[in-house]
This record gives sequence, C-alpha cells and structure tokens, in this order.
Amino acid sequence: MNELIAGYAGRIGFHVPLEPTLACLRHLHEAHLYNVPFENFSMHGNAERGLGEEALREVIVDRRRGGICFETGRLMQWLFDEGGFDYEIRLGGSVNPKGPATHQVFVVTLDGERWLFDIGYGARGPRGPVRLADGEELTHPALSTRVGLDRGPGAPVWTVSIQEHAVGSTEWQDIYRFVDAPVEAADLDMAHFYTTASPNSLLNKHKVASIPTPTGRLSVRDGHVTIVHDGSSSTSPVDDEAQLQEVLGRYFGLTIPLRDLGLER
Repeated sequence: MNELIAGYAGRIGFHVPLEPTLACLRHLHEAHLYNVPFENFSMHGNAERGLGEEALREVIVDRRRGGICFETGRLMQWLFDEGGFDYEIRLGGSVNPKGPATHQVFVVTLDGERWLFDIGYGARGPRGPVRLADGEELTHPALSTRVGLDRGPGAPVWTVSIQEHAVGSTEWQDIYRFVDAPVEAADLDMAHFYTTASPNSLLNKHKVASIPTPTGRLSVRDGHVTIVHDGSSSTSPVDDEAQLQEVLGRYFGLTIPLRDLGLER
C-alpha cells in the first residue's frame, strides 16, 4: 500500500483489510462519509490545483480539508484500484434544480451484482452502497435511499431518491439521475471544469459544508448553520467570518483561511 493510499485510509479511519467484498465496500462508504466533509470553501484552489495525487494528498489527507465529488471520488478511485474492485464511473445531474451531469458516482460490481457507491453528494446523499435494482431501498434511521430504473429507448437511466426521516419527511424526493453508460475521461474532465470554473455552477454560487451524523446532519450554507438531529431541524445565521471559522472547526474539523470564508471568491 503506497503512502497516499495509507494516508487516505488513516484519514477516514479505515483499518480493515482492503479487499473487493461487500462488507469492505460498506465499511469504505461509512468511513469516508462520516469523516470527510463535502465542502467548497476554496473553489478557486480546487480549479487551480486539479486532481493530481500530490495536490489531493496535501489538501484532503495532510490538511484534513473536505472536497467536492471529483476530489473525494478520485481518492476513492485510487483506493478501489489498490483493493482490486471492479468499478465504473457515472455522471449524474441534479433534479431540482435541474442541472447538467456534473456529479460523479461509482457503479461497483461484486459477485455479479451492481452497487451504486456515492460518497460525494454530501450529507443528504446515500448512507451506504445501494444495490442497483429497480425500486431497491437502503433504509437508514436518518435518511433512506431508493433507486428507480427508466428503461427508455436509449441507455437505462437511474433516479436516486431520498427520504429524510431526521426531519420528519414521509415523502421521497428525487435528488439526481444518471445514465447507466460508461463515462469517458474527457467527459469527466469537462464536468470537473464546469463545476469549478463556470459562473453557472451551483458550487460557484454558494459556499457550503456538510457532513452526516448517525441521527441527522450538519450543514453550513452561505453563512447559515443547519443542525438536523433526531426529528428536529434548526437554522441560525453566523454573525461574522471569525464565528464561521470557529463553527467550521468545531463541527467539521476544518481549518479554513479567513480569505476563503466570504462570498467573494
């Protein structure tokens, strides 16, 4: 196991044998999801540093920052390669608001069954791998996930839906769809470029951080902190950037430079 893989495994608290099994896949998903926040407080840096090994190791492993789906996905991809997993990458597009296909997920095949593996959506994403079968549900006390299949004239399309029990929701909400066809490297590069560089990208319009908890989630969005816990939800504003810096450190374990905290990029 090389230094990068060992460092990332330590970052997420993954200390079991790395092998292509469902138990290992579930352990990887949980370890990453509860230890590495989804966050974009340095989007200018995301665009400039790219997705190389040294850059991601320095930011996410050494400095213990979070990342967006392309960054955390690239780290997980290297870990999958190390463990001998059979996987492919897909690109999903948000449902509401409707957006381009800029969300990276994995489809992992184990013993003839295919599993959606998504660690990059943030605190309202799947809480574990979801078997790709029409109507399949992954039940979790805080947030359950369902996948639905649309067999149209072209490639199959999967819709990923959630039901957030932690806020008392009793209805399913579609969050993104993806075409079940392999993604070329150029398509992935273009999706990453759009996300980090386009003024129309949602992640260039809002500054966010989120991480799930066993009973809910913690989120920061444009200077407002939301705490969801066991059926209740509260949102409060942050008074200034110093307080925001303290909140990000306390709840997310993040050290963000003051220059990256404001709305101006």
